[in-house]
Amino acid sequence: MSTEQNQENIFSPRFDWNFRIGNQLIHLRESLDKINNDIEALDFGEMKFMPPLLAVHYASLILESKTITNISGRNSYLERIKFPQCLSSENNNEWGQILGTYSSKTYLPIIKFSTSSLEEGSSIREALLNHVFGSIRSIASLPTNYYSAIAYLLSELTNNIVEHSRHDFGYLSFQYYRDNQFMDICLADRGIGVLGSYQNYVGSRDFSHVTDHLTAVDSAVKGQSTKQISESRGYGIATSRTILTKGIGGTFVYLTGNALLINEDLSNFGTEFKGSIVLIRIPIANFNPQLNWIDFVE
Repeated sequence: MSTEQNQENIFSPRFDWNFRIGNQLIHLRESLDKINNDIEALDFGEMKFMPPLLAVHYASLILESKTITNISGRNSYLERIKFPQCLSSENNNEWGQILGTYSSKTYLPIIKFSTSSLEEGSSIREALLNHVFGSIRSIASLPTNYYSAIAYLLSELTNNIVEHSRHDFGYLSFQYYRDNQFMDICLADRGIGVLGSYQNYVGSRDFSHVTDHLTAVDSAVKGQSTKQISESRGYGIATSRTILTKGIGGTFVYLTGNALLINEDLSNFGTEFKGSIVLIRIPIANFNPQLNWIDFVE
């Protein structure tokens, strides 16, 4: 629906959308098709709940848009997850206190973290994310071995954004579905994407065959790294996917450009997402006391 201010109304897509990843992806694709550079206002009055995938999508879109200047219809839930302003490094060292207020909730505020490689920026990011990881552990009552595995793969994915996105910020969102016994964590950036990382590579390896998003993701999950230091480690995508799907029994979703990876299946998303977005769905039931994430690292 449009107004003189070029407004788009954001609706909840399906009855069971907050649980089904497929419906969330349909909503994301539709929003990418509808929201263009002419949109100046977004109305979230019909958005009663926002799962992590859409939370990081809309928050990053709004905060980094040059045209969207008016946000309306935010309800108390959206305000509690700090949508769209996020909890960020601008909150100084109050993260522990702020995150502590969510200890009895099933969610955390959307996190916006700096990708700065400077020593001060790196230490601030690590402190913030450590608070976030600890809060996730507490809310979901994760046993030590599961927390170690999840903290490792989240570190891999955030480092991936820091090292490859060539963008100033990354975003993180978390939701624990207690009754359904799983949790979702989503990370996103609005950077150059996996394809851009290959195209900007300067070094001894030949990536001339990587000319589209699907080939780029396929190369990344096969461990063909653009890192300048270690040729033995890939993007972090492959390792994180293995730990999650084979170790924890979860679901791995990765979208960059028009390349959509769900566990082992790579397909054309049908439209392009600028940057990258990853959703990890983790079952919170029947914990395996023998799980050791090191067994899944090549």
